[in-house]
Amino acid sequence: MLNKDPRFPGAVLVTLIIAMLLTLIPLGDYWSLWRPEWIALTLVHWALIIQDRLSLGLAFVTGLIIDTLYGSILGQHALGFIVVAYVAVRLSFRMSPESFLQQIALLVVSVGLYMLINLWIQGFTGNRLGGLVYWQPLLSSIMVWPIYHALLGYFYIQRKIL
Repeated sequence: MLNKDPRFPGAVLVTLIIAMLLTLIPLGDYWSLWRPEWIALTLVHWALIIQDRLSLGLAFVTGLIIDTLYGSILGQHALGFIVVAYVAVRLSFRMSPESFLQQIALLVVSVGLYMLINLWIQGFTGNRLGGLVYWQPLLSSIMVWPIYHALLGYFYIQRKIL
């Protein structure tokens, strides 16, 4: 049996910082509509790798930082990232971590819930983005997932359990 551990103690934190930087890179108007949900993808990746050791507190703090940087309602992204981490951990216990179709289903559910929570909060505040354009990051997140998941594979190692 194989156990997957982070390569170094701050690997989860480093990957979340990389995801925050990818989220904050300025893009043009058209390309910003297609920006993948990098932080949610990172949380799903670590939920697949270290299911029982992923911290909801870390997801909450990451969400508060993103709320502060975006100037959105305090707790909007924090709630979304907690839901992503919780759903991803819960569903990863019931699936094979190597199954690509199950990973895609997990992404659709967890990132879709994150985007639905943000849409719901934006609807209350009147900052709604209309139509199918809002869901383009979900599609781009699914398209970029195999490459991003493989690149994040550098940050963990597999060890045999005796």
